[in-house]
Amino acid sequence: MRRLLWLAAAACFLVAGCSSSGHEGRAGGELPRPLSGAVHFSADQADALRGMEEKEIRSCMRERGHVYRTAPVSDPRRLAAENPYGLLDADWAEDDGYGITAEQLAGRPRDPNASHLSSLSKAERAAWEKALLGEEKNHRTLTLPDGMEIGYDPRSCVEVASSTVYGKRWTELRYLMEALTNDIVTAVRDTPGFRDAERAWADCMAEQGHAYRKLSEPRSETKQRLEKTGQDPVTQRSVGRDELALARDDLACQRDTDLARAVAEAQGKVEVRSRKPWRREIEEYRALKASALVTADRAAA
Repeated sequence: MRRLLWLAAAACFLVAGCSSSGHEGRAGGELPRPLSGAVHFSADQADALRGMEEKEIRSCMRERGHVYRTAPVSDPRRLAAENPYGLLDADWAEDDGYGITAEQLAGRPRDPNASHLSSLSKAERAAWEKALLGEEKNHRTLTLPDGMEIGYDPRSCVEVASSTVYGKRWTELRYLMEALTNDIVTAVRDTPGFRDAERAWADCMAEQGHAYRKLSEPRSETKQRLEKTGQDPVTQRSVGRDELALARDDLACQRDTDLARAVAEAQGKVEVRSRKPWRREIEEYRALKASALVTADRAAA
């Protein structure tokens, strides 16, 4: 199976982007995350780094004779608060629930490049997209531990910007870290410790009148309800109120059952095995991330 990075980039840069300015705060920094949060960025970090990338993309596109306007993006705190195990950030969940209804009501950010692209001929638009995202014929292929292949064009402005901000090995290492993170999460969820903790959480939720067995189910149910509302704002707001109440019960049960501690303990055992073959790559990734954050801090000073 092959996944092409330029297609993912198209969704990110041509439609909505990947992060933006918004609320600030802790955003789940204390919750357990695989690889000590290697692939996690706080809202401030995501916003600053995204801004640096956008600046480099704009410069690259200008050098190639194209106009590029910075893409608006989603609230970085909502992204920062997400946890791969379904653990809730207390500050964010109290106000945003799972973020599902709020995100839908906010809608997709307007694409500032849409009007410019609509004025171009078919050939001009194709050239613009090639400059931004690259061409498949120039793809470099990465093979992840699970066998999945990812193709990307290192000459594209998206990749030029990424290399400038983070370093030339960033794309390769980032996708590797994401794959390792997913593998760790899957393994943790299959441990007796996690399953026991999830059952305790489910029992607590049952006492609150909620019949769930998996941590993912409250979110899935909320999404399904929201999909059925169409565009009716009254019904959407009703789902939003229910989402907030549900997330608060969820958070209370996570606290009462000490779910985060159970996840951290299970993760620690899994990572003893998972980290060893990739120790060098993990350290290299950490170094690139740290260097980029230092640069971002200096730029903001």
